[in-house]
Amino acid sequence: MAPPPEQDRMMQVMAWLEIHQARLIAALVVIILGVSVLLVWRNVRADRESKANAALLALRARPGVSETAPRAADYLRVADQYPSSMAGRRAQLLAAGAFFEAGQYSEALSEFEKAGERQRSGSLAAQAAYGVAASLDALDRIDDAVARYQAVIVEYAGDSVAGQARLALARIHASRGQPEIALRLYDEVLRDRDAGAFAQQAMQQRESLIRSHPQLAGNGAPVDSVP
Repeated sequence: MAPPPEQDRMMQVMAWLEIHQARLIAALVVIILGVSVLLVWRNVRADRESKANAALLALRARPGVSETAPRAADYLRVADQYPSSMAGRRAQLLAAGAFFEAGQYSEALSEFEKAGERQRSGSLAAQAAYGVAASLDALDRIDDAVARYQAVIVEYAGDSVAGQARLALARIHASRGQPEIALRLYDEVLRDRDAGAFAQQAMQQRESLIRSHPQLAGNGAPVDSVP
């Protein structure tokens, strides 16, 4: 008498498991090892990020150091020690800012460019891109700065640096005797509901521009794009 179909299928499964037992065990071991490696990697990464943050915070409170603000070299040490961490990327950006504040614009430009290469998207990338433009501006490489400011406006339209870039461009165009373009840029900042403090700055500079160029007083039409 033949066994029931259910029993026959069970016997086939048991036979298959017995034949392939070694392979199944090996596959299970591989899966367990893979999960273990992933967990270890995540823990190591979290530990590295924690140490990088601690190193960055330590620069803010350094007993026995007379200078109130960390130097660029201090930030660069953190950036070099923790290159793959988010804190390390912030340190690179802070180093660039420290160079800029010290009037070392060539060094600032180099570090802002490196920061942009390390962080391709997000707020840090936006700040790095604006820093490149501002450094070129400070180095009197005005045409290059204009191109970079315009790129910031296009690529990071939703970030606050877009407003900063418009204000910088407006200043450049006003200095070049192009007040109409400057006015358009100020109006763009004022139409941005998220402009924050930049809106007040744009309003003040707009009023100053109109005082210098009274013919612009009636020109308040919305502008859809930046020339």
